[in-house]
Amino acid sequence: MRSYAPLLPYAIAFWLGCTYGLGELNEIWLIFILWSMGGCWLGFTWGYRFSKARYSLFCCCCLLGIFRSYVEIQNTPFPDGEVHAFKITSCHPSPVCFGKYIYGYGHTREVGKVAFKWPSELVFPDIETTAVGFWNEFPKQSHKSAFDVREYYEGMGCRGVFTPRGVIAQQDKIPLIKDTHALPFYYRNRMKTKLESAGIPQPAAGFLLGLSTGDKSWIPKYTKSLFSRAGMAHLLAVSGYHVGIVGCIPLLFLRSRRREIRWLSLFGLSVIWLFIVACGSPWSAIRSGIMVTVGCIGKWSGRRILPWQGFAVAAWVVAWVDPWAPQQLGTQLSFVATAAILAVISNPKWLILRIPIAAQTATMAWTATTFYQLPIWFLPFNVIASPIVACIGALIGSGSLIEEFNPSIGNALLIYGGHIAKYAIELLSSFDSSHPLALQLESGKVFIGTSLVTIGWLFQSTIPMLLARILSMTAVIYAAITLIRILV
Repeated sequence: MRSYAPLLPYAIAFWLGCTYGLGELNEIWLIFILWSMGGCWLGFTWGYRFSKARYSLFCCCCLLGIFRSYVEIQNTPFPDGEVHAFKITSCHPSPVCFGKYIYGYGHTREVGKVAFKWPSELVFPDIETTAVGFWNEFPKQSHKSAFDVREYYEGMGCRGVFTPRGVIAQQDKIPLIKDTHALPFYYRNRMKTKLESAGIPQPAAGFLLGLSTGDKSWIPKYTKSLFSRAGMAHLLAVSGYHVGIVGCIPLLFLRSRRREIRWLSLFGLSVIWLFIVACGSPWSAIRSGIMVTVGCIGKWSGRRILPWQGFAVAAWVVAWVDPWAPQQLGTQLSFVATAAILAVISNPKWLILRIPIAAQTATMAWTATTFYQLPIWFLPFNVIASPIVACIGALIGSGSLIEEFNPSIGNALLIYGGHIAKYAIELLSSFDSSHPLALQLESGKVFIGTSLVTIGWLFQSTIPMLLARILSMTAVIYAAITLIRILV
């Protein structure tokens, strides 16, 4: 199967332009990257022939990214330390109470996502709240090993820290039809009610809620750490895995040779996008939804659209809607892991093993340098977890739907899914008590080379073979020099 994508270089150029326009990339590095990619494109056959028109379009896409970032900076206010009145239309899950403040993040009508430093004496936003307070820059990291508040909240797409000093008004009812930002509240509260009525204990109830809605507020801190160290934290964040579980059955209509039956998959596509919006529209889920939509359009039109093309379209849309998205840790991990998976699915043999290896090793530089740990048992755990989580997801979906018509049967299915989750978490916890789940690191820079080697190997069918070898050799040299410096 052909694995290159003609749109991919232009998507990369657009991301580079956005990164440069937002000040995250200097001129020297931008020119060097554009020159290197142009040289590789000219010197090697990059899927299709080099031409002056195509490279001019490549540079124009970079300029377009710079322009989009400029518009974003000019039209979107940034923290100024002054008093502002924000209408908070949604508050995302996992608010943490620490001392006199409650920490979390949410969406405002005026400036988009902001981080909250909410005084505990004020009512925390539930549905829709208008509050007055100070809007400031993120604090600088005081110590290298301390928690990086700025990096965490910027990874969520937040632009600053909002500290309220008073609440003006709070809405009592959820404006579900008028405001799509209220849909995640309605969906999460509905699922919480279903799980509570079924009597599912913690931490299984928290896992079921996180798996179905992306809300991790019910998951205990120890359980979150357990999944992170096991290399399965992606199960708690709504992504392509969850989108696939939701839409796998309706999208089977796409396999039919009859066009009328293929169009029935439109129902499944609608369910997927409704699920994405209900989960708060994280970029990882939006990326999956766009790729599925592009694939459906290809099937409906009778043309085969390569997965890489859908990947490039998703990269374009995400960066165009929010130029800050490429700088966010969650977006980077989602796109890098997906690219690694696309690089190995062309060969259907042993995909259950090759997919977690590709995703984990490609994102190794991010996990090592950000979390300072590397999962040891990620491969067997992800292989075992795939059928278990798929079964739990099917029970949650069917149980929550049947519960609307027959509560006894619906609750029985939810309880059964809760029992499976409970036993699985207990087994993982008992394994953790006798074996270390992750390798703790003092510095993760040496693993940047490992990720580069992996990327060069994975994309050898997408980028020129010689370029892949140069990338791998450069990474090996980088890792060797870094190791020598550490030893010396």
